Amino acid sequence: MKTGEYTLPGFRHDWAAMNLSLFASAFHQQHGAELAQHGLAFAPTANPFASLFPDGKWLGVSSDAALTTARIRGFSDTDAAAWTQLTESFPADAEAILGVLGSPMSLRALGTLVGKTWWRRGTAGSLDLARFLTMSSRAWLDQTFESDHVKATLAAWGMHLDFAPDIAGGAVFPYLEGMAGQAFGMVLGQGGADTITSAMVAMIEARGGSVQCGTSVSSIEQVAGRAIGITLSDGTVVRAEKAVIANLSPRGLMKLTGGTGDPRHERAMKTFQHAPGTMMIHLAMDSLPNWPAAELKRFAYVHLAPSMDQMARTYAQAMAGQLPEEPVIVCGQPTVVDPSRAPAGKHVLWLQVRMAPGQIKGMQRAPLMPETGRMPQNPLRNAHWISWSVTHPAPVKTSSENTWLPRICSRRTIPTSWGAIRSVAAIICTSIS
Repeated sequence: MKTGEYTLPGFRHDWAAMNLSLFASAFHQQHGAELAQHGLAFAPTANPFASLFPDGKWLGVSSDAALTTARIRGFSDTDAAAWTQLTESFPADAEAILGVLGSPMSLRALGTLVGKTWWRRGTAGSLDLARFLTMSSRAWLDQTFESDHVKATLAAWGMHLDFAPDIAGGAVFPYLEGMAGQAFGMVLGQGGADTITSAMVAMIEARGGSVQCGTSVSSIEQVAGRAIGITLSDGTVVRAEKAVIANLSPRGLMKLTGGTGDPRHERAMKTFQHAPGTMMIHLAMDSLPNWPAAELKRFAYVHLAPSMDQMARTYAQAMAGQLPEEPVIVCGQPTVVDPSRAPAGKHVLWLQVRMAPGQIKGMQRAPLMPETGRMPQNPLRNAHWISWSVTHPAPVKTSSENTWLPRICSRRTIPTSWGAIRSVAAIICTSIS
C-alpha cells in the first residue's frame, strides 16, 4: 500500500491498490483499536462501483439494496429477481465461502471444514458450493443472469484478480464483490491507502520492532526444512523467532532458499506462469470526467469493460504477449470519497489499465480505445486534467529475481524503449485533454 504525490504537490495518488475493504479481516478486528491509535483511518462510501457501456447505459451497485435492485430491473425483471434471491441468501452463503477461503491449507483443517459444511448444508448444498467454487465467471453469470450488461458489470471484478471470464474458479470474486459492495459499501484509506502501511509500521515500532527498507536480502536461512532467518547482502544475519514472510515471485523465492529438496515443488516454482501486468495512469484533475450520467460521479470505481467477450479477448491477447486491441479500464475516483487527497475543488483520477503484457511481442492493431471511443459521449474526453504519471510493468531483473518492477514516468519521460506502452498512455491521456 503506497500513496504519493506523483503528479503535482497536494495531489495524493494511490500507487496501486485503492480499495481497502478486504482489510476488514480477523487481524483488524483484533488490532483495529491499536491501529487507529497509530493513525489508521478509513473513508467509507455507499456507492462502491459501476460500469458504463458503449450504448450509454450504466449499472451501479450501491449499499441501498432497493436502489441497486431497481437499477438491475431496468435491464431485466428476471435478473432483478435473481439479484434479490442472491441478496437474501448472501449471509449464509458468504459464511461458507469465506470459511473455505480462510481455512488453513492442512488436511486436518480442510477435513474439519468439509464436515461442518456438510452438516450445515447437506450433501446437495455442499456439492453446489464445491461446484460454484470451481466455476468460471462466465459459467456462473450465464447461469444466473440474462442481461449482458448485468453480467459484464460483475465479471469486471474478476479481472481485478486476473480471472478472465473463462478461467475456472473465477466466479467467487465477482459474486463476493457484488454482494459485499451492496451489503457493506467500500472503504478507502483516509488520505491514501498508505494509512494502513504507516499505522502498521508505527504499531511494529511501538512494540519494539523495526522496519528496514531498501535493504537487499541475499538468502533465507533454513534448518531441518524450517526457515530460521535471513542474511542481508552485507552479511548481517537476522533471526526469526516464529516465521519468515517472503513476498516474492516463485523464482525469487527459489533463489533465496536455494531450493527445498522437493523436486515436484521446485519444478512448480520454476515453471510458475505469471498473469499479465497492469499499467497505472495517475491524473491530477480540475474536475471529474464528463460521464453521460451525473450519478456516476458518486461512485468510487467506474469500470469500462463493455462485455465478457471483450474481457476474454483482452486477457488472451495479453497472455500471448500481444498488446491488446482494447484494454479493460478501472477508473477510480478517490476524491469523490475522500476530498482530502487533492486541493479544494480539484480531483485525482486513478486509471488501472488491464491487461498489459510484461514483454510485448506484437500488437493486435494500433493501440486505441475502440469501445470507449464509440460511447455516445466519451467520458474521458474534454475532462480537465492538469498532469499525469504512468506506472507500468518493466522487465528489469534484480538480485531477488522479482522481475516485474514498477516504473513511474511523468507525461514527458515515458521510456521510448517501451514505445507501445508509451503510445497507449499518450492516447488514453490525450483523450482526456
